[in-house]
Amino acid sequence: MNTIPIVVTGTALLVTIASCAPRTSDLSPSRTVADITPADVRSRIYLIADDSMKGREAGAQGNVVMTSYVAKEMERLGLEPGGENGTWFQTIPMVRRATDSTSTMSVGSESFTAFRDFIPIRPTSTVRYSPSLPAGTYNTVYGGRAGDSSVVLPPADVANRVIVFDAPLGANGQPTSVYSTPSAQAISKYPQAAAIMIASLDLQSANSVRSRGSGLAGQTVPVHTPFGMLISSAAAAKIIGGMLANAKPGARGADVKLDVRFSERPVEAPARNVIAIVRGSDPALRDEYVAIGAHSDHIANASRAVDHDSLFAYNRVMRPNGSDPRVARTTPITPAEVARVAAIRDSLRKLHAPRRDSIYNGADDDGSGSVALLEIAENLANRNRPRRSVLIVWHTGEEAGLLGSAWFTDHTTVPHDSIVAQINMDMVGRGEKRDNPVAGPRYIQVMGSRRLSKDLGDLVDSVNAARKEPYDIDYSFDAPRHVQNRYCRSDHYMYARTGIPIAYISRGYHPDYHMVTDEPQYISFDGLAHVAEFVRDIALAVANRNDRVRVDKPKPDPLAPCQQ
Repeated sequence: MNTIPIVVTGTALLVTIASCAPRTSDLSPSRTVADITPADVRSRIYLIADDSMKGREAGAQGNVVMTSYVAKEMERLGLEPGGENGTWFQTIPMVRRATDSTSTMSVGSESFTAFRDFIPIRPTSTVRYSPSLPAGTYNTVYGGRAGDSSVVLPPADVANRVIVFDAPLGANGQPTSVYSTPSAQAISKYPQAAAIMIASLDLQSANSVRSRGSGLAGQTVPVHTPFGMLISSAAAAKIIGGMLANAKPGARGADVKLDVRFSERPVEAPARNVIAIVRGSDPALRDEYVAIGAHSDHIANASRAVDHDSLFAYNRVMRPNGSDPRVARTTPITPAEVARVAAIRDSLRKLHAPRRDSIYNGADDDGSGSVALLEIAENLANRNRPRRSVLIVWHTGEEAGLLGSAWFTDHTTVPHDSIVAQINMDMVGRGEKRDNPVAGPRYIQVMGSRRLSKDLGDLVDSVNAARKEPYDIDYSFDAPRHVQNRYCRSDHYMYARTGIPIAYISRGYHPDYHMVTDEPQYISFDGLAHVAEFVRDIALAVANRNDRVRVDKPKPDPLAPCQQ
């Protein structure tokens, strides 16, 4: 690590920046030990987040290499395979799904063209979402501007209808292309609608519209969930009968005829969960399981290479949460901010030559959780076994819509009711001041720990209180209706929806979230080792209790859309 002074618009700052070119010692794997150590997590994370993994996308070769490595480590440690047919793996029936150009939309005698006038919002399906919308003719209603919480239409006015929304406004008061949060809000706000359409397609760049996704082959879902689409302003005006700015929320529009189709093709390589068991020591409890999980996958390579240091610098000033659209800034960059970006970039230039980068390494998301699982597994394999068994699962397809955890919880390789709790780790390798101004060495986020079981939440707090240096736990991201919707966005939710108590552990988002700059050299190796110890201790506390943690809160509908 290098600490260098950066002068930013007259203010001297100390910014800790790691060289973008890893040292040879960083890349040379070393023999790991039974203890959970910073040296071990460093060695492991440089392996699984290496450029050669090509981002570890689910259903791609890099993820196969990564999951093979994990399985070989479990075999070396002498753990018990927990996958299918006595193996370490559980294969999920994953497919690539794309919008079919033969899809049609028409209003009266006027037809519209797919990709130019309308497109589905990310055609992904899990057990929660239908991948399509039944072909047919739908009544429409104007819903106002996307993201406007002051407008609430009566359920009777939207049931089985298509709701048309104007484009959301950015912080500068102008229409913006950011649609993910408004679309999610509309879907949760009007679950009885047939579909929602947001008139922001004209504002999207050619590469920003997610017309391709992944799903589970042949998955049919008996749940009514609004279908999401982006449409052009011309299509919206035709449906509503004029400019949306002149329409009143609740106004009825013309009927729209829809036939949205998708094509599917197999993934390039097996998509698979890795599952290992640390068998418990108590004959009366060893057939019950405490599950610990993380996801092995990340996202596909970028379509074009960018200058690594320039992006790193820009994100520090303009994107504190990386690519997360829920908290994206929409105002233009100011001259002062341009100067700050240039100062950080130029300071990096003093350390190394420019480097073009197109690989989403996913060191923190979720290389960090995957490495922590490896360390926990090795530690448990070399100590007295807990009373209950520990089920360790590396889920695939989290980035594609929680596909691996959805498949596992519907096809558990141990009896479903024998899983007493699940602890999920996602993005646990950062969380220092350089990543988040409110963070630090003792910063950690916990979500969902009391949503189904007060016992589990109390246990997390008691384990933390017993630590030599307790964490300052941030529970704010677990608040109902939080804008980032974190409770619904990682693998733990697939356990919770089936009634299994969960605790979601994270150290939070940062400027490199879903960016090519999420690389191993920016990980806090000490911090990651401490998280692994914390999660291990929570799992042991659950596993060694006389009684199961009680489920004392209402269980959710397993097929309903998640609402934080």
